[in-house]
Amino acid sequence: MTDLTKRQKEIALVVLSVLLFIAIGVYSYFMVYMPAKEANDQVKMTTSNERDVLFALRKQAAAQGRTDTASSQPLQRKVPTKPLEDAVLLQLGKAEIKSGITIRDVSFSQGEFIIANPPEMVENVNQLLTEVVLQADSYIEVEKFVDEIEKMERVFIMDSINFTMPTEIREQESAKELVEMTVSFSAFYRPDLTSLQHEAPKIDAPPPSEKIDPTPFNEVQKAGVSK
Repeated sequence: MTDLTKRQKEIALVVLSVLLFIAIGVYSYFMVYMPAKEANDQVKMTTSNERDVLFALRKQAAAQGRTDTASSQPLQRKVPTKPLEDAVLLQLGKAEIKSGITIRDVSFSQGEFIIANPPEMVENVNQLLTEVVLQADSYIEVEKFVDEIEKMERVFIMDSINFTMPTEIREQESAKELVEMTVSFSAFYRPDLTSLQHEAPKIDAPPPSEKIDPTPFNEVQKAGVSK
């Protein structure tokens, strides 16, 4: 009986050791490996986007000295000389319709963008930080929304995509989970190129009489931008 009890203790010790190793492995995966992988992926994406920014700035700087000022127009579709918040709002409205998500709020902020080794003739680069709060019925809609934003011709860097826990909305006989997300991205513009500001891209929007406003936030944001 004593030998059996001793064997049981040995088995229990082995089982506990295995469970401990499994727990350590799970903890390391979710608390160490996954955050490190996400951080590494974010660094790679940011580095790639920063290369795109520098490439666009170099092309713009090279075209700056040309006498044919029309050459700046295609470059300004990537890095304009003005913030062009309305153009970003228009792109967000299109993404909202195509993805099926609901945009709850949009906010803009402006500031200087620091470049470690700026190209020649690039004196000042500013960033337009856009923060979008939205709700979706599924993660598929969120992916579609992000895909539509990435189609934007303007050079930008995706800063962050933060999800919140789904909120259950229970009514009498139905239950629905909404995915809530805040996405932040930075686009860029060149306020130092004052001689080219008159060539900044114009917003191609239909007249008010023919326009159907798909985004509930547009009127509020347009009023905020105009102030």
